[in-house]
Amino acid sequence: MTSRSILDRYAPILFHYDLFPEHIESWGKVKQVQTNRGMFALKEAHMNRQQGELFVQVMRKLDRLGYRQLIPILPTKYGEYVLSTDDRTYYLMPWVEEEPYQGRTSREAKIIDQLGIIHRLTAKTDDYPKETIDEAYQSLLRRWDMRRLDLERFADEAEGKTYISPFQLTYLTHVHQMLLMVEDAKRHLKNWYDICVEKGRYRTVLCHGKASRKHTIFNASGEPILYNFERASMDTPARDLALFCRQSFGYNLWDEEEMVRWFGTYDRNISLLDEEKELLFGYLCFPEPVLFSLQLYLQQNQDKPEIYHVQRLEKRFHMMRKVQRLKGYLIKQEDQTPQFEQQ
Repeated sequence: MTSRSILDRYAPILFHYDLFPEHIESWGKVKQVQTNRGMFALKEAHMNRQQGELFVQVMRKLDRLGYRQLIPILPTKYGEYVLSTDDRTYYLMPWVEEEPYQGRTSREAKIIDQLGIIHRLTAKTDDYPKETIDEAYQSLLRRWDMRRLDLERFADEAEGKTYISPFQLTYLTHVHQMLLMVEDAKRHLKNWYDICVEKGRYRTVLCHGKASRKHTIFNASGEPILYNFERASMDTPARDLALFCRQSFGYNLWDEEEMVRWFGTYDRNISLLDEEKELLFGYLCFPEPVLFSLQLYLQQNQDKPEIYHVQRLEKRFHMMRKVQRLKGYLIKQEDQTPQFEQQ
């Protein structure tokens, strides 16, 4: 798309802000907009009307609570914070330039500290009937059972091949261990269920939903500024932490001690309850990253060389083994689950 066509496309949107673009540069879904009033970031999002309204409510709530480590969204001249067209939703932010990070602690430790602050500011505990807890438990259990079938189906198909590809051979080498991890995840889920039923209560917090380096800018002081709260919602902190961990695993050659430091930082803001730890490890033990690699292989195996998919799969297996070892650091109880072999 030419510079002229980009300007023509987004000028009608920016008119609602009384902004007249001089130059627009595309950074993926974010457009850097240069005007005589300064630099702005226009985000092109995929949100329906309900999601857009919830997004605005989340940003207003964080503002009321005094949380400032985020990029604010700016209103139009008519007081609207989200603009919708036939197939797109837009919102505007000030442009924040990222500075080189030179902190002594990891970026992940800084980000999880902010999650802890947000969770502490928004935490609420409500009584829930057993039927509601049953529904949440059964829903996740059904999803995991379906995903387990995907793991088994690919293994069965690979074993039936006359010629087994390198990816299939690597997968078959580890699939038994992955199936054991599925059962381990289900045990943690059952522990979460039993504790919640006994308590009759359930804690929720405002979850970012996409917290990671990808949605964080570090300023000149080395402090994180979060953005992209489009999928934020009130949910268990275990889900937000599991999503954060999965997003963060790929950035560093992390070890268990590093993750213990992450959770120690989080714990200084708000401590996980026993049932939340169980649910967190249910999420983390379930081999979702392996399934993502499998799906990528099935969908794009012609776009990337075989060795790319094999190496990606091996990294996911290695990560899952480290998650298993991490449990001993964070769950202070006798673990009756089987020990997984270190391959």
